Amino acid sequence: AVRDVLEGYAKWTGIVQHKSDPNDIDVRIEPKFTIDDQEPYTGGWCRPQTDGPALRAMAMAKWGQILIDSGHESDAKTTIWPLIKFDLEWVTENWDSTGCDLWEEVRSDDFFFNRMAFIYCLNAAADFADQIGESLGASYRSVADDVRAVITKHWNGNYLYESENRPDDGATIHAITTFSLDLYTPDSEEAAATIRYLVKAFCNEYPINQEDNDAGDP
Repeated sequence: AVRDVLEGYAKWTGIVQHKSDPNDIDVRIEPKFTIDDQEPYTGGWCRPQTDGPALRAMAMAKWGQILIDSGHESDAKTTIWPLIKFDLEWVTENWDSTGCDLWEEVRSDDFFFNRMAFIYCLNAAADFADQIGESLGASYRSVADDVRAVITKHWNGNYLYESENRPDDGATIHAITTFSLDLYTPDSEEAAATIRYLVKAFCNEYPINQEDNDAGDP
């Protein structure tokens, strides 16, 4: 069942990567497609979303590794690698581009979630490239290091902020739990401080939470 799903996803990726996008953006950063015909959605949406190419490449790198481990290295090289390479061509050249946030509400060229995704995905793809004898691993790691060099400013001394125009955002916790390797791990001081800060911030953010505060509920 898992193989059917991921083979279907790989096939779909290979199709949509080369569509013409009527929204006047690179189709690799198009956030929404219609399922039946794999065409870019033309209705209103916050676009582009620049985390897409990296997230697809990450998924394909992990699937490629599974294929290798199960004796299907040829499929990993001929089918999966081209998908990864094409998406990461966008990432390596455009990782500091402006896009929409995870919730499709604000725009920035410096989201913490995206930065963490880029670092994780580039390293995952680099490991996969090394394993199949491709030469781009070092280049991917170099770009990941470039991203890593600028993400540290998201620690403001009190918590990790998502972006300057939306600092308080649960996406930071999502990034920590999903993409941390040796940077801002879930057991780091920065992660603990961020969770503590957001818990307090969100307690006062919404009426339902304010009602619990007034009732003395934790």
